[in-house]
Amino acid sequence: MRRRIWAFLVAALVLIVLGTAAQSYRVQEAWSTAAGQAMTTAPVAIPLGDRLQWMAHDFGGLLDSYGALSALTLLIALLIAGAVTRWTGHRARVFALAGASGMLMLFTVLKAVLGTVGVFGARGVTGHAAQAAAGLLAALLFARLTAPRRSATPDQGSWAASQISSLAGSRR
Repeated sequence: MRRRIWAFLVAALVLIVLGTAAQSYRVQEAWSTAAGQAMTTAPVAIPLGDRLQWMAHDFGGLLDSYGALSALTLLIALLIAGAVTRWTGHRARVFALAGASGMLMLFTVLKAVLGTVGVFGARGVTGHAAQAAAGLLAALLFARLTAPRRSATPDQGSWAASQISSLAGSRR
């Protein structure tokens, strides 16, 4: 149980960091384009240091609202994926689909309830795809961290040893 809780916390943190970074990048690109249009030039360049500061600021600003909603969404998606995986056995695929679908569902529900997705960088096809990709990667990470451990039992070890010795004996 501890391993699953730890894996969820790691996956949720990855989702929040990736989702915030994608959102921040999209906002930066929109700002760059708008600034270029205002000056009737090409999009304005944003230095890497400024981009990183901007992302850190966005992370702090979105942690409570976006962080809580996306973590809750991930939890629900992972619980559903865990149940479905018991019947299908396609662990990685099911978890990946659940993570991506959960994030798409989050922004669909926000749009229906609030009239907006609530996060500027999650608007449109590209924004939705970036958020779905973050959900997919976080859920895949969770699936990997919680995968059943395969350990050799003493019988399997002795069986393997007997097979190797029988093969070696049959070559003589």
